[in-house]
Amino acid sequence: METHDIMKIRIIYLVIFQSLLLFNLSEAQIAEESERTSGERTAIPKVMDLSEIFQLEEMTREDFEVLKREREQNIRERLSQMEALEQAIDPTQYIVGPDDIFSFNVWGAMEIQTLLAVTPEGKLLIPSAGEMDVSGKPLTEVQKSVIEKAAGFYEHSNITLNLEGLRFFRVHVVGEVKFPGTYIAQAVDRISELIVEAGGVTERGWKREIQLRHPDGAVDYFDLTSFEQEGNLEKDLYVNGGDVIYVPPIEIQTNLVQVEGDLEHAGIYQIFEDENLIDFLNRIRALKRSTDLSKIVVIRSGENDGTNSESKHLLSPFSSPFTISDSIDHFFPLRHGDRIVLPSMVVYVKGTVQSPGAYPYILNLTAKDYAGMAGGDYRSGSIKDVRVFHTQTGKTEKGPDVLVEPGDVVHLNPSWNVRLGNYIQILPAITSLILAAKAAGFLGD
Repeated sequence: METHDIMKIRIIYLVIFQSLLLFNLSEAQIAEESERTSGERTAIPKVMDLSEIFQLEEMTREDFEVLKREREQNIRERLSQMEALEQAIDPTQYIVGPDDIFSFNVWGAMEIQTLLAVTPEGKLLIPSAGEMDVSGKPLTEVQKSVIEKAAGFYEHSNITLNLEGLRFFRVHVVGEVKFPGTYIAQAVDRISELIVEAGGVTERGWKREIQLRHPDGAVDYFDLTSFEQEGNLEKDLYVNGGDVIYVPPIEIQTNLVQVEGDLEHAGIYQIFEDENLIDFLNRIRALKRSTDLSKIVVIRSGENDGTNSESKHLLSPFSSPFTISDSIDHFFPLRHGDRIVLPSMVVYVKGTVQSPGAYPYILNLTAKDYAGMAGGDYRSGSIKDVRVFHTQTGKTEKGPDVLVEPGDVVHLNPSWNVRLGNYIQILPAITSLILAAKAAGFLGD
């Protein structure tokens, strides 16, 4: 093996070694930075469990009082965190669970004001009265049971038990969401809020039958589309610890339609049984005040009827672009496999303009208006010869005053002077080729 080949091999080994060294250093720095940033995050103060205290064998009264004060301080830190509520909590609907914080008050011969937290085992430790199982019970039931049990120990006194702080727990959001995983929630959080935290529903997700699976096996269903359009909170249920929110995918085999034309809403959608066109377009938010229903086309295959033909259903035109016609044609039911072609809300400009491309459709603008928006140079482009290709009809019109419709293509042709100049520019090249060919003998004398 020659000397320069050996040097090449050594250099390659050196480069690979240095690359691995830099990679390991980068990994170590990333791990160190991750550990440092995770340590800087503000953690939710954990409430001390009094049940741990009673397990200690050597516990003096002073030690007990110190731990009790530390526990109350942790609770007060949690209470200092503001919680945004929709309204006052309904005691009949709120379900008590671990880490809920209560204010236990006694007024009379003996006065007591203390904070109590539900233990991880779901128990509430009542001063003098002992412990009670409260997890999974409505707030009203817990309040009534605690007051009845404590009444025997605090005679001739008024006793109250109030909810002071809401617990935190884990909820799992899975299925067709952008960031599936486990999220921290409270008992006043709803399904829609957790889905937003998970990044929202993907394009493949089916919003109409989202499942809320409870630890006991029960399943509730939530219609996110109805909530987004109507703000109906009745089905937007509150979550609880251990719940699983599952967003199912659309069913590919049945009840699918394809939307084309409008890039904002193009895609495949699932439909309901006997869902009509207007309801569907409203549901996917494809209808706007400027939408021209007469330009919407539904292409339906004839496979269901035993034929291979296609039928196009043009909606009846209406008088004003800002009103929706009441024609019965708008409400025909959609079928599986229908293709809905929506009018594009852009106009394409090309040719001798400075900035060719797509421009927003504006009502009643003409070809020369769009050519001007694209930076048309009327000295190099012939505005009289501007052409508009109408995508809806497939026809082409010529002239600067042609009314442009959504999806049309405006083409500004070069003027005669520009075309002549282009021809003159290539004449020398053509002449040189001819002379070279003649000199080589390819052309006769």
